[in-house]
Amino acid sequence: MKAIKTLLILLAAGILLAGCSQDMYVQGTEMYFYDYDVRSSQWQLWGDSYCATLDVPAITQDILRNGNVQVSRCYPGGVGTEDVWTPLPSMRTDVTVGADGGDFFYTTFIDYEWTVRTVNIFVTTSDLYTEEIPGDMSFRVIITR
Repeated sequence: MKAIKTLLILLAAGILLAGCSQDMYVQGTEMYFYDYDVRSSQWQLWGDSYCATLDVPAITQDILRNGNVQVSRCYPGGVGTEDVWTPLPSMRTDVTVGADGGDFFYTTFIDYEWTVRTVNIFVTTSDLYTEEIPGDMSFRVIITR
């Protein structure tokens, strides 16, 4: 009986230890914010998407090896309301009036990639419709090191 109790205690301790995670805190972590406005004239057709390239000199080889880059899009608030920041990638559903006068629903997917000095932002619609260039958008690049 004593052996069973000891075995159960050891088993419970093993399960508790296996379930623990190790948090890593990096002392001296730095975070930088850079805001960019992309005008509709800056979007370039890239396959079935549109792409805008941001020049971000703060993304160095060191950031590539030891840091991280995140991007958020700003959706302007209405009168008396705050702007809304949405982290990328994001997907939104929009509606427009179709050729037949009815409502036409579609989604817009916005994502990004980054490398040294550069962030590429991609805008893709659900039906891969590329005849309408995306409008002006504001983005925030967040660099952590």
